[in-house]
Amino acid sequence: MRQYPKISIISIIYKVEPYLRESIESMINQTYKELESVLVVGTGGDNCLEIAREYEAKDSRIKLVVCEPRGTGDARNRGLEAATGEYIGFVDGDDYASPEMFERMFLNLEKYEADIVVCGKFSEYPGGGVPDEQRPLREMSSRDAFEMILKGTGFFFHCWDKLFKASLFEGITFPTDRYLEDRYVINILLERADKIVYDTTPLYHFRVRSDSLSRVDEMAEYNTDADMDFADYVLTRYPNLRNEAEAFLLYDHLTCIQNRLIHGTFTKENTAKHYDYIRAHRESMKGNPLVDIRVKIKVFLALYMKWGLKLITERSVRKAAEHEKFHIS
Repeated sequence: MRQYPKISIISIIYKVEPYLRESIESMINQTYKELESVLVVGTGGDNCLEIAREYEAKDSRIKLVVCEPRGTGDARNRGLEAATGEYIGFVDGDDYASPEMFERMFLNLEKYEADIVVCGKFSEYPGGGVPDEQRPLREMSSRDAFEMILKGTGFFFHCWDKLFKASLFEGITFPTDRYLEDRYVINILLERADKIVYDTTPLYHFRVRSDSLSRVDEMAEYNTDADMDFADYVLTRYPNLRNEAEAFLLYDHLTCIQNRLIHGTFTKENTAKHYDYIRAHRESMKGNPLVDIRVKIKVFLALYMKWGLKLITERSVRKAAEHEKFHIS
């Protein structure tokens, strides 16, 4: 009988008690049985530790790591230290995986001799899940993956929709002094991969939580900082992706300005770096085929008619709220 390699699923758990049982059960009930679930539980706040210990007593494949809450980066590092599998996956404590997720991803990894496999997701609202757009399976190089991320046409920086060869993590640690820690690591992992397989079949269930929309302004700033770091990394290796990087960052900088405008937190000081980027790239933007007319209009409004940018942003926010309400009801 064939011996299948072990997959380590790392789960970061902190103040997610309402969702935790479903999350853990989705891991231990995978159709791929040769796995360990590394539950990294931050102490304090709720009953997550008690729930994790309950499941640890039921299933010998669960490995419990208890630590003080020092951020997601620290927790991911502790999970990697405890993992013993040949492959690494992630399921966050407030999300869950379809039963066949890791079996399908492993089979794709084996069939296509890949180093990383990426799956699609359901965005889970209280009223039901919305799947990603379905496309043919694609075998990709590192450059292909970078281009896809910059264009926003497929998967993104997250850890939780990917299965990695554990060897890719050698010498890598997640930063512990920044938010959005996975964005500072995924680029290195993708660069190390000889082949990446992207299967858009939705297998991961990402829970869209209303409380995750708090601190929008602040998180947009963290997002832009991380994306600038990512774009710099890509351009040192693939300078011919300059148009893609410019369009990617223009969108980010505009988003920060728009958030400040509609939340009443706009000042010259807290938007200076965003305006600096826009002004520095305004001329090259005109000849960039990836910067569409809507972005160009927003750039003009940001520079000369901030009230107009605020108006169209408020309209977009209302439409997005109606869309979310539709999925909640």
